[in-house]
Amino acid sequence: MRFATILDVATARAAGVPDAVADLVLPHGTPGEAIASIVPGNPLAEDWVCPLDLPGDLLIAWSGTMADELFADDPRTWMAAGHERFEAFCDDVRDPLADAGRRLCFRPHARHVLSDPQGTLDFLRRREGEPFGLALSPVDLLLPSMLTDAEDHFTRILDFMIPRADLLLIEDATPLDSDEEIDEAMSSVPFGAGVLPGPALREAVSTRLREDAWVVVKPADLPAATAWRHGDDPA
Repeated sequence: MRFATILDVATARAAGVPDAVADLVLPHGTPGEAIASIVPGNPLAEDWVCPLDLPGDLLIAWSGTMADELFADDPRTWMAAGHERFEAFCDDVRDPLADAGRRLCFRPHARHVLSDPQGTLDFLRRREGEPFGLALSPVDLLLPSMLTDAEDHFTRILDFMIPRADLLLIEDATPLDSDEEIDEAMSSVPFGAGVLPGPALREAVSTRLREDAWVVVKPADLPAATAWRHGDDPA
């Protein structure tokens, strides 16, 4: 199991990367060059840009949405308009990515074009041999209304998506606690404090994650993730 952690833009600049424009994924525990750059924003927006000279061979981005806000609910995202724009985007960036020796790993989300295991796997099969991959954070695929069937959702995610992942992002979440009238959403919490099933995840990582894939955790979650890696469930 290869562990990596995330260096945010501000920290990267403070650490001597003055032109940092994206969060970086770095190997944990030993000095080394960046594995990947996390490119923010919505790839389906007309003003989205992704420099191809960012650190690391891998680039991580959302698959995108037709909504004006990145995580807003817009049914067009899952209809023909959203999928056609996404496929056109992939066609446009395929050759530049290959020429630059970069691989673009999409991070699925329940409100984006790649929103579930089946659709994501179908995309990867269609694009086999092209410079696209998978950055998987299992909790990103759940919304609060799905939590009554969370075990079934996680089973499909861990069984079928983890074997295809280039990077596994261990992040935890819980339903957003707010009195405001807002769209249902999940809120990030420390690893072990949310809905992510630690034992099932560890079993999937040990039996189904590719040896060359990276397990990525936030710096604040490193102690809990390190204990988890050695067999202790997170608190």
